[in-house]
Amino acid sequence: MQIIGNIFNAVIFVSAIGSIFTVISLFVNHVLRCNLPLWFSFCGMIFFCVPFLSPDVLLISPEMQDWINGFRIASFLWVCGCGVLIVHDIIRLMLAKRAIKNYQICNNERLNSIYFKCAAAATLKKVPILYLGTLDNPICVTGVICPVIIMNEKVIEQLTDNELSFVFFHELIHVKRKHTLFERIYDYVCILNWMNPLSWIAKRNFSLHCETDCDSHTIKMLRGKVTETEYASAIIRLLEYSTVRAAKPGNGIGALDFLLTKRRIKRITVRTSKIKDRLTAFMLAVLLALMLVLSMRFSRESFYPYPAYDTGIEYSAGYSE
Repeated sequence: MQIIGNIFNAVIFVSAIGSIFTVISLFVNHVLRCNLPLWFSFCGMIFFCVPFLSPDVLLISPEMQDWINGFRIASFLWVCGCGVLIVHDIIRLMLAKRAIKNYQICNNERLNSIYFKCAAAATLKKVPILYLGTLDNPICVTGVICPVIIMNEKVIEQLTDNELSFVFFHELIHVKRKHTLFERIYDYVCILNWMNPLSWIAKRNFSLHCETDCDSHTIKMLRGKVTETEYASAIIRLLEYSTVRAAKPGNGIGALDFLLTKRRIKRITVRTSKIKDRLTAFMLAVLLALMLVLSMRFSRESFYPYPAYDTGIEYSAGYSE
């Protein structure tokens, strides 16, 4: 129980620091209207799982501590919650693998021709297998070690050749830039911090930044072949086909999905100056440095000794005579 209590104390620490970082990120993104790069969101994931400590404190206390009953109960509930979510994740992964086995590898000549041309242009070492599935999403990437691409043939076949190229490039860039791996890691970061709703908000925000990062790299790769407006139009058309279907007339686009798509399209079509991008990067670097300073200072009040200020007084959690 001693070790579990110390680990839970560390989780509370990283959860608090990650929450502060998430609030700052949301403020900069939604209030100041600054486009955040993927690396800044990735730093948020790190803050939620790695404690940045002052050099004069220890993460695990060497002393036997008299944990109060309330903290013991909280530690036990945290462990139980992590266990339940891990089991749920394993079951979900097993069901997904079983579903993929029932899907057919794409044998459509038109789709395969466009897909392999895009894969060659994306310079992937290993081309993901293209499956035909019945998912609600028109196309998606799944898998970390051996990623595959699953598409809804009825939706995809309604797109033009150029629109198909945009869509395939987008999914292949997800694979090339390891977005699925990062999002998978974030899943377990959220399991570790399951009691903190801001960690789940941060994960959803990270997923959006993966999409915008993919959009920007796809447009750079297709520069000279497609304009930002054409690319945005393809996203809107794909969204239209995927939400308005006769088989499921009630499954329209939700308000949240609409807002997220609106943000993506705005970022695609609105160009920013290099000076503004550099100023934004500098501001984000300063914020990141301040977060590291805050984390180290806060650690001196949270870990052994308690606190580690140069006051000549140390607080021990051991038994007093």
